[in-house]
Amino acid sequence: MIARAGALLCSAAACTVLAGSGTALAQDALYDGGKARVKFSAKLRSLTEEVASAACRVDAKLGAGEAQEDLAVATEQFSKIVKGLRDGDTALGIPAPEKASDILRNLQAVSADWGPIEAEANTLLAGGRGAGMPVIAEKLKDLLERAIELTARTSGHYSNPQELLQTDALTLDFMARQEMFLSRMSRVMCALASGDPELGNVEELRETVDLFGRSLVALRDGFPAAGINPPRNDAVRASLDKSYQTWTGGKGVYDAVLAGAAVTPDMEAQALEMSKSLDHDLHNTITLHLISSPGQEGVYRVPLKAYVDSELSQWLTDPALIAAVKAQNAEHAALTQEDIDALDKQWRAEAKGAAGDLISTVMGRPLSKWLLEKQTGTASLVTEVFVMDDKGLNVGQSAVTSDYWQGDEAKWQETYGNGGGSMHVSEIEFDDSTGFYQTQASLPIFDPASGELIGAVTFGVSVQNLM
Repeated sequence: MIARAGALLCSAAACTVLAGSGTALAQDALYDGGKARVKFSAKLRSLTEEVASAACRVDAKLGAGEAQEDLAVATEQFSKIVKGLRDGDTALGIPAPEKASDILRNLQAVSADWGPIEAEANTLLAGGRGAGMPVIAEKLKDLLERAIELTARTSGHYSNPQELLQTDALTLDFMARQEMFLSRMSRVMCALASGDPELGNVEELRETVDLFGRSLVALRDGFPAAGINPPRNDAVRASLDKSYQTWTGGKGVYDAVLAGAAVTPDMEAQALEMSKSLDHDLHNTITLHLISSPGQEGVYRVPLKAYVDSELSQWLTDPALIAAVKAQNAEHAALTQEDIDALDKQWRAEAKGAAGDLISTVMGRPLSKWLLEKQTGTASLVTEVFVMDDKGLNVGQSAVTSDYWQGDEAKWQETYGNGGGSMHVSEIEFDDSTGFYQTQASLPIFDPASGELIGAVTFGVSVQNLM
C-alpha cells in the first residue's frame, strides 16, 4: 500500500497500489521492456478518460473537427497499446509478448470492457448515434478500474534494481496519473457544457483539480513520506516547474466553475487547450524520468532500432545517395591522412565563422538538400543526419557539423571502419540548442547493386519524440 501520507494525494478511484512485496522479479539478461510496459499500461488510464472526453465533444458538437481527430487518435492508441502489451511491439519499446499469467488475465479483462466503448466510439466517428454516450458513461468506471489494476500489477511485476526501482515505478505512476487527471477534467468540463450529468459533475471536477494540483507539487518538490523522491536531475525538475507555471496560470477557468459559473463552450475550449499543453509537457517529463533512472538504455534502444529498421534504413537505398557516396569515394581515393587532417582543420575554422568555401560546397549539394527535406518530414524525430564516405569525410548533411572528418569516431569506426557493417548507438546527450535529449544511430551504407560496403550515415534522434 502507499504510505499513509500518500493518502493526501489519492482518492479511492485514482490512487494506484503497487502490487507485490517489493521483491524484484528475476529478469532476463536482456532488456524485457519493463519500463515501457509500466508506462503504457499507465497510459491506458488516461486514454480511457481521453476517449470519453473526446466522445462527449463529438456527441455535443463541441470543436467538431478537432474532437473527431482526438477521438480517432485515442481509440487507435488504446487498441495498439493493449495489443503491444499482450503481443510485444518494438515500436513501443516492448520486445516480446507478455508471459505473466496474471497480467495476461488483466489484459483480457481490459479488452472485454474496452470492446463496447470502442464500438460506440467508432459509431460516433462514422457519424452515427448508436447507444452513444450512455454506454460509454456506463462502461467508463469499469474500464478505468481494470486499467488501474493492470498498472498496479505491471508495476509490481517489473520493478527490479537493474531496470526499474520501486520508487521510480511509483514516481512514474504518479506522473502518468497526472495525464489521467487532465483527461478527466476535460471530460467533466464537456459534461457540464453539454448538460450530461452521467459523464461528470462539479464535485468530481473539484476533487480532480485538487488532486492534480497537490500531486504536481509533490512531483516537483518530492514527497518522501508518500514514496515520491525529488526529481532526479535539473531537466526533470525544470519540466515539472514549467507544468506548474502553466497550471497556476490557467486553472482560473476551473476556479470559476467551482465557484458556481456555468460552463460555456468557450470555457470548455479554454480548459481543453490548457490540458493538451500540460499533457504534452508531462509526456516529456515522463520520458526524462525514464531515461534518467536505472536501465535507461533499453527503454530507448528498442524503439530506436524499430524506427531505424522500419523508416531510416529505407533512406539508404536512394539511388542519388548511393551515387553521391560512390562519387566522393572515387574523388577521395588518393587522399592521405595529412590531406584529411587539413580538410578537417579547414572545416572547423569555417564552422567557427559560420561560413566558408568547403562548408558552402557540401551544404549546397543536392544530397544535403534532400537530407534536410527528409529530416523535416520526420516531424522532429530526426534532429540531424549526415552521410560519410569510405574515409569518414562528410558527403552530405542536413546541418553544419562541428567537424568534417568522422573517421576517428565510433560512429564511423564501428559501422564502416571495422568492416563489420553493424549499427552503432551513442549514449544520450542533452542538446542545449534544442532543449532535447538525443542519441545518434549510425548505420553502414551498402551499394544495393553489388552489396559492397561504401560508407556510413549518422542520424541524430530526439529521445523525447521517439518515445
